[in-house]
Amino acid sequence: MDLNTITAVERPTSRKALPAWREGDAFLAGGTWLFSEPQDRLTRLIDLSTLGWQPLRASDSGLEIAATCTIAQLENAALPALGPVKPLIEQCCNAFLASFKIKNVATVGGNIVMSLPAGPMISLACALDGELEIWGPNGGERRMRVADFVTGDHRNALRPGEIVRAIHLPITALTRRTAFRQFSLQAHGVPARCSSARVTRAARSRSP
Repeated sequence: MDLNTITAVERPTSRKALPAWREGDAFLAGGTWLFSEPQDRLTRLIDLSTLGWQPLRASDSGLEIAATCTIAQLENAALPALGPVKPLIEQCCNAFLASFKIKNVATVGGNIVMSLPAGPMISLACALDGELEIWGPNGGERRMRVADFVTGDHRNALRPGEIVRAIHLPITALTRRTAFRQFSLQAHGVPARCSSARVTRAARSRSP
């Protein structure tokens, strides 16, 4: 959908180049929801894809997922650190029931920030004790558990001008056995997608 109220699109290449936040701004990651319906209150987009964040980075402490990492990049990741939880990641990515075109554009951070009930990346990150790295508009940073971040339907703890930079999954969570549950009246379609996304979870010590 054309957003006919947009008068400017900023494409920063570093944090220092991020423009000062103002009323009418929106951060653009994948844009699969942003361009799906009218956004009459918006006048400027700030494209985060030009910041060049590495999609996935494994270390001894766990896994860092950039907010701009696409669903396809996460689903197809071949990292040794993901061994035990790789099936859960794939199941959550498939809970979107989305085409390859959507998966190659939609982002992990975007799904969490959208804070919708049917948010498979929210379920995944919560199950694996995910923590968000949040950049403030004045150069500050803070961390917050994904489980505390989403406060309601389409509501979260982001403050004006803040950006979700990354999702951090601790190494202890990546070594757990996991369980995936789907409760739905339909096997396919939107009702199936919504139900499966809500109940995706990982068992900390044993399968329930």
